[in-house]
Order: sequence, then structure tokens, then C-alpha cells
Amino acid sequence: MKLDAQQPAQSRQQCPLSADMFANGALVRKRRGNRLREGERVIYHILTERELFSADVAGGAVSRSIANILPFDDSSTIVCRGADDSWNIESNRIVILPALRSYSKIRGRGYLPLRVKVPLLRRIFQPFLAQLDPDDIVWCHGQPDFCVALEPLIHRRGAKLVCHMHSSLEFFARRPHFRRFIADAYIFVSASMQKEALQLFPWLRNTYAIHNGADESLFYPRKAQFSLGLKPIILYVGRIVPEKGVHVLIDAMRILEERRIVAECRVVGNAEAAVGGSSSYLRTLLESSPATVQFVGSRPGTQIAEEYRQADILCCPSIYEEPFGNVNIEAMGCAVPVVASRVGGIPEIAADGGVILVSPNSPAELADALQALIQDSDFRVRTGRDGLASFRRRFTWHAITTQYRRVADSLVRTAIAGGQHQ
Repeated sequence: MKLDAQQPAQSRQQCPLSADMFANGALVRKRRGNRLREGERVIYHILTERELFSADVAGGAVSRSIANILPFDDSSTIVCRGADDSWNIESNRIVILPALRSYSKIRGRGYLPLRVKVPLLRRIFQPFLAQLDPDDIVWCHGQPDFCVALEPLIHRRGAKLVCHMHSSLEFFARRPHFRRFIADAYIFVSASMQKEALQLFPWLRNTYAIHNGADESLFYPRKAQFSLGLKPIILYVGRIVPEKGVHVLIDAMRILEERRIVAECRVVGNAEAAVGGSSSYLRTLLESSPATVQFVGSRPGTQIAEEYRQADILCCPSIYEEPFGNVNIEAMGCAVPVVASRVGGIPEIAADGGVILVSPNSPAELADALQALIQDSDFRVRTGRDGLASFRRRFTWHAITTQYRRVADSLVRTAIAGGQHQ
């Protein structure tokens, strides 16, 4: 999906940019100091202005990822617009920039030209930048705007910059961002996304693919590996938007009903960009869905884990190049077999079993795969166990954090071998 570079008319009348609005004053920190020992390297994970560091609804996927990394890496610290205590992270590992909250309230800020954004962001981050030491690492998540603004200042302090992208790069394909900064490393959540980046921006160097992980203390199997009810439950978890292919799943459920295959489908999630979590797409789905499909709204993390354990099959019917697809590994952690589209980074998840891949946008093929699992309980259990074994080898946060640490250590070795960034 191409996004128009023009700012929407509605967003052009937004609040004026006042210098006072972004006067940080002092850097707010919950406790002074975040280095365990003087001279120790610190990795600063910067959240986008959209996310609070919170385990509740106000948080997001990146917040959740970093919260799961911190217990395995004492050198990591969060930089964000705000936080609460829901992740139980030590307060001296949270750096809060009050002005970033003000920035988050500017509607249409994504369409501001860089000549406006860069000085604004430098002002916002100035108190944070002043505390950087040589060999510190600024790990910027999902926001190339920040990288453009901060890269020369980070390197001037002798620190390193990592640009970590978690979602599609299509928005930036025709924009100048990746031409305006040089990071010391570029991280993508799948090899598929890494390949996309190198096709769009062939000059990038030091690129890595690091998959996402899932919390094995939250996503674990139920005790009984058989259906909990008379009707096998097919679960969908995610945003209810066209590119996620919920309509394809509903068409497949209709096919199963026509074949007299008994099953029910639970759709967990809300629509985006609409008042009250509704949209024309969601309304169309509600009006056209067979009685075997139930829309249950969004759920917090602990309840989502229970949804997986109550389910017999997870379906991920995406019809776009899904950068990764966390729901797949969360289901695998619960020993739930997965049927997913062969798109983006999902085949990488499926490489060691646990996932049946189908062509995107093919209700009949999707129905065939679901039917095979519904009608063969041994196949269903075997596929779930294969997925669980793969999850434990490849997608626990301990395994993922090891990959993060290798990248961080390689930056330090590069600095020692070649001197500081020029």
C-alpha cells in the first residue's frame, strides 16, 4: 500500500509549533544514575513518541519486546515519553523525556518536513544526548526521523547508533530518511524485511535480521493436548484491517460450514483509526460473517495467552508482506498448531515446523489446511508439538537477547579495531 506523501488536509491545521512547548527543562528520571559501574557501556532503547513503556493498553509491541530483553541484559535502559510500573523494571533504567509527550500530540507530525522535525527533535533529546559516553549505544526503534535528527550528535559523543525497524519500510521508500543518516547497524525483524531494505536502500551496511521473541512464562501449553470442547476453536489474534486478511478467514469458515465441518472461530482484536474501535471494514465483516464466527474485541496480554490455550488452531491469514508475525510464535509457545499465509517473514518462523503455510488470499486453500487439522487430532497435536520445540529453540527472549548482545558486542569490537566513528 502506497501512502501519499501529501499531508492530509485535516492534519494541516494542527497546533502551531511553539518552542516553549518543547522546552525539556531537566531530563526527568525516576532515580538518578543508570550505570551499574562507572565507565560501563549503556544501551539506550528509544521508543517512538507513540508508545508508553507500559504493559497495559497504553504500551505497544516494541515496549513489550524491550521489557522482555531487559531482564537478560543489565546494560539496557529505556528512553521514552512516559512509563508506569507495570513491567516491574527498576526505575533507574527508565529515562523519561517530557517534551516527547508534547511532540506526540502534534497531529500530522509524520508529514512534517525534515527541516522542521530535525531541530525540534534535537531540542527534545538534548538532555539525553548530553549524558552519552563513548561506546554507549543508542538503539532507536521504528523511527528513522529520530535517526536523521540524532545521528551526527550521537557520533560526536563517540557513541553508536542502531536503527531497528519493526514494520514495513514502504512508507519510507520515496522519502529521504534513509539517505540522511548512517547508522552503525541496521536491524530488521526478519530476513525478508532485511532483503526488502537492501532492495530499497542498497547502500546500507552492517544489516542484521533479528526475529522477535515471546515470553515463555506467559505463552506456554495447556496441560491437555486435545480439544477442550465439542467444537474445535480456530483463533485469530490481531488488528482487524484488510491487510491482515480477516475476510479471507471468514470466507474459509463459510466454506467449512458448507462442507459440514464443525468448528468455530474467535476473532480477537479491534479495528484501527476509528472511534470506538469500529470501521467500515469491521462492520462489513460483522454483517457478512457466518454464525460460526465470533468477534470478541481486544484482550490484554495475559488474556490473549489464555485465548491461545483455549484454542485448537491459530490462523494468520495476512495478505501483505508481514514483516514478522508475533502471533505465530506466541501460539507455538502454547503448542497450538498454526495455519498462516506464505508471506513476508512468516516462512522463516515456519522453517522448523509447527506452521502450515498456505497461499495468501486463497479461502479454499486456507479451508483445506484448517480442515486437515480439524479432522486429524494426531496431526494437530504433532504439529503443535513441533511448533513448541521450535519456539523453545529459537524464539524465547533468552535466545533473542543473545542475538542483540552479539550485535552490540560487534559494535564495540569495531570501535576498538578502527577507532571512533569519524
